[in-house]
Order: sequence, then structure tokens, then C-alpha cells
Amino acid sequence: MIDWSGTGGYGCYRIPTLVRTEPGTLLAYAEARTSPSCADRGAIDIVVRRSTNEGRTWGPVRVVLSGENGDPEAPFTHGNPAPVAEENGKSHLLSIGEPATPGAGPREAFVQTSEDDDLTFGPPRPASRLRPELGGWLGTSPAHGIQLKNGDHPGRLVVGAYQGRNDKDQYAGVLYSDDHGATWHPGASQNSLQDDRLKPGEAAVAELTDGRVYVGARNEVSSLHRAYALTGQDGTTTPAFKSLPVTTANTQASLLTLRKTYDKKEGDTLLMAAPSSSGDSGTDRRDLRLYAWNTSAAQTAPNGDPIPDWKPVGDLVKPGKSGYSDLAELTNGEIGLIYESGNLPGMSAGADWSAATVNFRRIDPRPLFTYTTEGKPAPGTTRPAAPTTPDASPHANDAYFSGDATLGAGRFGQGLQLDGAGGKADVPYGHSLDPGDGKFTYSLFFRHNAAATAEPAILLSAYGVTPDAPQVWIRAEPQANRILAHVQGTEGTAEVSVPGTAAFSGDAWKHLTLVRDGTKITLRVEDTTSTSQNGEVRGAVTSPPTAGNHGLGIGARVDTGYRPFKGGIDEVRLYRTALDKAQIDSLKDRNTTGTAEGHLTLRLPFHVIDKADAAALTAVSIAEDVAGKCVDGTVLGGVTPSSRVGGHIDTGALAVDADHPGVETPFHPNIDVGSRAFTYALWFKHKSSATTSPDQTLLWAYGENPEATTTPRLPSLGAVIEPKLNRVRAWAQTPQGRVEHLIPGPAGFGDDKWHLLTLTRDTAGFRLGVDRTLTAWTPLTGAFRPSDGTTPLGLRVGSKPGGGAPLTGAIDDVRHYDRAFTAAEVNGLVPGPGEMYEDPGNTDIRLRWSMEPGNVQEHSVTRPTATGQSTPDASEHCNNAYVKGAFSYDGRFGKGLKFNSTGGTVTLPYTETPSRYRTSSSVTAPTAAGPSAAPWTSSASTRRHSPALTSTPSRRRTSLPPAPSRSCTCRST
Repeated sequence: MIDWSGTGGYGCYRIPTLVRTEPGTLLAYAEARTSPSCADRGAIDIVVRRSTNEGRTWGPVRVVLSGENGDPEAPFTHGNPAPVAEENGKSHLLSIGEPATPGAGPREAFVQTSEDDDLTFGPPRPASRLRPELGGWLGTSPAHGIQLKNGDHPGRLVVGAYQGRNDKDQYAGVLYSDDHGATWHPGASQNSLQDDRLKPGEAAVAELTDGRVYVGARNEVSSLHRAYALTGQDGTTTPAFKSLPVTTANTQASLLTLRKTYDKKEGDTLLMAAPSSSGDSGTDRRDLRLYAWNTSAAQTAPNGDPIPDWKPVGDLVKPGKSGYSDLAELTNGEIGLIYESGNLPGMSAGADWSAATVNFRRIDPRPLFTYTTEGKPAPGTTRPAAPTTPDASPHANDAYFSGDATLGAGRFGQGLQLDGAGGKADVPYGHSLDPGDGKFTYSLFFRHNAAATAEPAILLSAYGVTPDAPQVWIRAEPQANRILAHVQGTEGTAEVSVPGTAAFSGDAWKHLTLVRDGTKITLRVEDTTSTSQNGEVRGAVTSPPTAGNHGLGIGARVDTGYRPFKGGIDEVRLYRTALDKAQIDSLKDRNTTGTAEGHLTLRLPFHVIDKADAAALTAVSIAEDVAGKCVDGTVLGGVTPSSRVGGHIDTGALAVDADHPGVETPFHPNIDVGSRAFTYALWFKHKSSATTSPDQTLLWAYGENPEATTTPRLPSLGAVIEPKLNRVRAWAQTPQGRVEHLIPGPAGFGDDKWHLLTLTRDTAGFRLGVDRTLTAWTPLTGAFRPSDGTTPLGLRVGSKPGGGAPLTGAIDDVRHYDRAFTAAEVNGLVPGPGEMYEDPGNTDIRLRWSMEPGNVQEHSVTRPTATGQSTPDASEHCNNAYVKGAFSYDGRFGKGLKFNSTGGTVTLPYTETPSRYRTSSSVTAPTAAGPSAAPWTSSASTRRHSPALTSTPSRRRTSLPPAPSRSCTCRST
């Protein structure tokens, strides 16, 4: 598992894409969506994780693109990552961006370039639209792009793209670059829209053997859901798409041209990955599998084009829920697959949905095909979740702790403490740790108290373990009063040693370096340098990747053998160069070379342990605020198939009854109308009897029932259906007075047809509207705020606070505006015969629950245990906090929170802050027995994160040096 919904400060991770760079690094990109409902709008970042060992371990989540106009913290919607790697080592990331507030600006394409194997990226630059002369929805793939190898344009970069204007047209094709990604151009494309038959989107690309490009697309309007086109010889000119007779779910599919597995010639076999089933509902995404097309065996059409013949290969990759995916061919010929998945075995609680997790899997191609397969899978294992300590170099080669390895006092801050019983720190192999036959320097500090009779103990070992395998190791030999280093290449071995009483035993820290420069190795401990060398190092100190290499063992061998080290080790480093004396002196005294840090590929300062604590999932049913104002609603009673009904606006609406009594949100600054003008609007329908049906609630805001026998909570705004009185009634009550309006209608408009409710305040007063019928204005004074300064209730549609008087019907498209609708605007929403529907737009909008299926969903997220109460973030970042055991109290400004001795907490989940470090925090009250356990705890030596992350979970911006993030617990009295 690479990413887990609800972790790392994001509501979810979606739309994963994958590419392998020329050095062999795997880059897994994804949309990191801030919204807890995982909506494809609002603040969305593009993030990446790197793997340098074929996906066995992954580095931290790094933010590649966020914000806008130079402000990385400004909410902005980024998405559709489409990476492409060049043979020269450069890589490019194309993506789409638009303002976080829907409708505030167009969708545009951007490109970023990396020249250091994606450790850092340049700033985003504009790329081209597929059809620059047209507006409409624009998307890049989302899947990896390709660099052409065959045909008339080898070296050309090609990425899939699509663009359309709703029901007017739909184009799919490619964007391309002939200048190594500096500029991008649209390939020629044709309108492929065919009503109820064809609408290609989410275009992926794969090269054929003649240099043409197969463009595979999602077909959103066919039961088969796949479409394709073959470009011209230029690899960019795309004709109109055709339907593809392959049944998959209605979602994206990824493509890959295999180079190391083929029938007649390299590149003649294409792979496709997609969920193969829509389930019983017909709208599900299930049963991810691979399909293959052998183009060498393809039949041809009359025009000579090969006819796609996709066939399933192998077993299901992921039975059950699954979604978007991408493919890459690994260095050794294996197939790498990244994919969205539902809940995995062992995951606790939470609802199952198709993008609860993002996962990576290596697949051996040999069982899938009967023809030529070059290479073989490299031996190695995927490390399970375990305590780790982060690598502070840009390469994120984190170390795994085992045994009783822990942290204690080090040479600089903290260091690794080993008890000699087998505990150690392991760094899994990755190509950034592989010096091959080149120069290198290992550096570390150590301290131990060893008896003169003690057996040899390993300080560091790397790469090989068998006697004939290339390897490096350093060990303390107290009986020989020396430190011994062994460097074994493929063609020659050398050993050097430095004398020291009982192997430099004592309380003081000693600095050690081992340097290879050509055939010579040099060992230095403090200021003493080895003076003689037995043998010469020749060849690589690592085996070929297909033969397998171990990583680094610190304090013990990477397998078994020799006594584990007992003592302290600190600041383990690997430089891919030979440090000189001045640089080594600087390391010893100042913990930096000053001039060689660009060659650093590993640095373990041992300041933090990341503990792999399990994170429980919580199922949440959310109505997304598609206005982008952070006012998401909770769907009461959850989202079920029966709660989805056909809508009046667009396609979906929400069914409401006693078991599913609507949607609510707590009070939020964006629905705080005060004494200003406002409009609430929603569509409703119900079927009621004027003789038997009870009263039913449409909307309730700010306070409790003003007609209650107990002291009412004021202010209050609401609208109810009264079938027995054949009317809809609405009121507005502030501390200064109450206004009520009635509009008659049979059984309260209980004809099972859609009707528009509007509640409007202006300087003229308050009025009620049902459809085009509007009451007269009645003066209203005062603000919708309690006179005692307490926080009012929020907004609820479909029932009273507490669930009483539920609607038995459906609600659609709930909106709140910070202005009063005119009569003309209301009439535009309810057009008469021959008139056109006119949407009031997004000017001054503060809330919109569209009730569309994609915006009203039940998702699994990681949330702290809480009572269900929350306190909203008044900024634009939606960082709401969860409250347990605290209550409102007079604050420094208005109201605050009061804690007592029962252990109340206010928990702010980990999220993005404009500092170098990304922080989680929890304010916790002490219990009577002492400090309570916080949802996350941290000290200088421990840090907790979800097992979804196999290494440090910090959200690092690539423009900054990697640094660990921390959670903090602040306790109040």
C-alpha cells in the first residue's frame, strides 16, 4: 500500500500515475485531495513518492504542485497528473489546474520539468490545450506519457489529452513535444461525440512497432466503456475514435508497451489495466485485471490498420473494489502496476469504496505469456510496516529498526543505541545506494565499551552476504585491537585496518570513514589513517540487479554472521564520491563536508523513530460543498443505494425519510448571515395526503424550534410543509423579532413533483417563495446571532435538529447566497413554457450541496475518536478540528473552549501549514490521574504515522531540503 485515504493531511489520494525514469526510479504520482469527501474540486495538490528499488519501499509524500501564482498555500485545484520520462534522464509532469472555487476560471494545462531524477521540479509553465480555439473541459490523460522509439519521429514526447464542451463536442488525442519538453503542441484531433454511443475521455497512450500511437480512452456513454484510435505515422494526428468491444467498468484504463516481453519483435505486445466489472449495480468499479494485445498476431482492417484484440491475461489483480491505475515496465522486465483499491484485508472499520487506498504491485510477466521474456524478476522482499528512521538526504533511503534498536544520546543530538542482542537498523537496497565500480565514502560515528576478549562486531555491512558476492563491511575487532574494513568487488578484494586499543573502546565518540578511489581503499578512525592495503578493489561492489543485492545493515550484518554491535552509532552517511582530508575533517568536527553534499545519497541522523501504528478507518457520509467554501454536510443515516434518486438539477438527488433525515452542517463562518442579505434555495418533492400526512421539514438553520415550550434557541430560520393545512410555512426570527410567511398548495405541494423553495432576506425584509410564487416583503430587524454571544446551530435540510418531522421525499441542489435573489432570478430557475433555465451562477455563493452521486458519498477516512462535534476553521483551508470533552466558554474574543479534568481534546488532523514542517497538533486536557493519551504523541525520539506509509509521511515540497514532520501534543491545565 502506498497511500491510505484520510492520512497525511488529505481527505484521500486519487488518480495514481506511474513512470520509470532512465536511472530506474519509479515515480508514483497522485492527486492529494483536501476534501474529506474526496471530491475532484477544491484544494487539490499533486504529490509524488519515489522508489529506487522496484517498488519494494517508497519515499515520503512530496508535494510537486500546489497553490497558484507563487503562493503554495492558496487553494487551487490541480489534477490529472501525466508524467513522461526521457532517455536523457529528464522527466516532465503535465497536469491540469483551475481555481478551487468552481467556475472562477478555466481549466488549463501545465508542465513541470525535473533534471535530477525527480528530486526537485521546476515551476509550472503553461502547456497547450488540445483544441486551443475551444473552451470546455480539458484533461491530460491521466496516465504516463511516452517517448517514441520507432517510426519517423524517435524521441518525440507524447501525452494523452481530451477536451469537450458538454453535449456539443468531444475531442481526444495527444499533446506532444519535439524539444525535450520545452514546448508542447496539440496533435490534430477530431470530434468523436456520438449521442448515446461515444464520448472518449481520459486518453492513455502506447506506442506500436511502426511508431504510431494507440490512444485508448474511457467511453462514458457506452455499456462497453472503451474506445480507441490509431494515430498517423507522426504519432500525433488522431482520427475519430471507435468503440472497442471490451467490457470494463466505466472508468479510466491504463496502457503499456512491453519492451522486454514480446512475440515477434520488441514492442509488439501492449497491456491494459482496468476494472473488469461494474457489479450488480452497473455503476460499480470492481475486479481489476490485465488485458493484452499481441499486435504481431493482429488482423488488419481494409485500410491496413491492425484491429485491436484485447484478451484477459492472468488472474484478477484485485478482486472487489478498484479504480484508476497506471503501468510501468521495471528495469528487470517485471510489470509495475499502481492502482486504486477498496479496503484491504486487515483494515479496520470504514466503508468499502473503490479508492480507499492506492497500492503498488509487481507482476511477473512470464506466467502471462508463452513467448519471449527478457530479464527476470530481481530477488528481494517488500518490507512490512515497521519502525523507521528517516533519511535526511533527498533520496529518502529510510532505515528500518529491528530487535531492541532504539535512540539515545548521540554524537550530534540523538543516535542509534544497540544492546548487542541482534538489534540493528536496515536500509533496503535502492539504486541510489549502489556505487557500482565508482568512488564512494561511508562515514559514521561510533562509541562502545568492549572487553579486550570480545568477539568481532559489525559496525556496517552492505550489498552481498555470501563469500563470493560483492560486498562492503566494517567491523570492530577488540581482540586484535583494530577496526577492519573489507571491500569486495566483482574482480578484486581489498582489506585495510586502523589500530586502536580494544577497537577504540571507551566513552568518547569516534569518527570513521571508508573511502574507495579506484582500486584503493582508505579507512580512517579519528585522525588515524590506514597505511597499508591487502589486495586491490576491482569491479563493482554490488551484484547486477537481477542477481539481487541487500541494502545496508547498521550494527549487524544484513543477514546473520559475526556478533552484533553493542554501543552507539550516529550520523551514518554515504557519499557517491571520494572525500578528501579537508572534507573528512569537516565531517568529524562540524558534521558536514561543506562542499560534497551534492554527492550525498544517505544520511541517517537518528533523531526520530517513525512508529507504524495502525490507524482505524471511520465511515463518513458527506455531501460535498461544490461551491468550494468548506461547508461540507453530513448525510444523516448514511448513503445507501435507496437514498440516490433522479434529480431535478443534473442527474442526482437525495431521498429523505425517517431513517435518512437529510443533511446537516455545524455553524460555519460561510453560513453566518448576521444581518446581511441572503438567499437559501433548494428543490424538493414529496407525495403527501392532506388528511393523513404529518408535517415535514424542508430547512432549519441557526436555532431550535421557536414554538417549543422550553426556552427557544434564537435566532431561527426555517421552512416546513404542513400537508393537513395545505401549505408551506416559513419563518425568520432574530432576537429583535419574528416574521412568518405562508404559501398555499394542495397537501403542501405534495404532488410528487419538483418544487423550488426560496428563503430571502433583503433590506426590504424577509420573504418566502415556492416556485414562482413569492410572498410580499415583511420587515425584519436584527441579526441571526444569539444575543448571549453563544454560537448558533448550523444548517439542516430534511428534518428538525435532532431528526424530528423528517421529509418523506427528496431534496436537490441546496444553495446559500450572500445576496438576495431578485424575482427575475427566481423565475429563471423555474422557466415557463418556451423559456430557458437560467442558473444564478456562483456570484456571492456560500454553499452548494448539489446532491450529485459523485458529491454525495460514503468514504473511509482516518479520523480521531471524537463525539461528532467539530469547530470550523474560518480560513479558506477547511482545517476543521474535532472536539471531545470540551465545551463553549467565554473566550478572549467572543467564545472559546473550556477543559476540565476529564480529558477533553480538540484535535486538528495533520495538514499543510506554510512552514517548512507540516504539523499535526492536538490540544489535550489532563485527566485527574495525569496527562491523557493524545491521538498522536511525539517527543524528540518518537513519531507516529499510518502503516500506509512505509517511510516518513511528511509532505515535503521539492523546493525545500527534505525534513521530518512532527505531530505535537499541547496540554492545557
